[in-house]
Amino acid sequence: MILYIIIPLFFIAYNPVAEHERIGAEVSLSYAGIKDFPPSIGGGIDIIFITGEKLGGSLGFEILKNKGESFYKKNLPGTELESALSSRYITITGFELDYILVQKKLSPFTGFGIHWLYFHEQSKYVYTSPGWIITEWRNYEGNGYCIKPTLGVRYISSPSFAAEGRMEVLLGSFFYPPLNRRIEIKGININLGIRL
Repeated sequence: MILYIIIPLFFIAYNPVAEHERIGAEVSLSYAGIKDFPPSIGGGIDIIFITGEKLGGSLGFEILKNKGESFYKKNLPGTELESALSSRYITITGFELDYILVQKKLSPFTGFGIHWLYFHEQSKYVYTSPGWIITEWRNYEGNGYCIKPTLGVRYISSPSFAAEGRMEVLLGSFFYPPLNRRIEIKGININLGIRL
């Protein structure tokens, strides 16, 4: 009975398979835990460059979204600020290289990316004054950079189709004009993708 399990696992993990040399696409879903941010979910699209060897690359973007307290609390004269909530979007755009450590059907890999980071915060402020409730929406944005060291594993189903899971360390910052300071981006991003 155990052989019926071990033998297929052996062929899945150790059967050498390489992706065909091509330019393709990858779509992915993400879950990120970033310091001083609520948990973020998102997704991305990449153009992938497959050499047929161990080294490959990609060019694309990923958007992470979360909700929480606004970074910037705007006061309105003659009122009291009751709440300041925001939807935040972190867009990461750039280039990544990855290197397959063992070229098998189940292939572990490592990678590194350099990215431009765009931050957009849509804030909803609720103010009160005697006899009035005032709601105001404001949009703020910032720009910066991010690097992403990566570890992952890729399951190569066929030379033109693969699925992968990766863990990325997000390290960077962006300048946020309303606060006149840089905000750090430090965290872990778990990414599941399909390569076509």
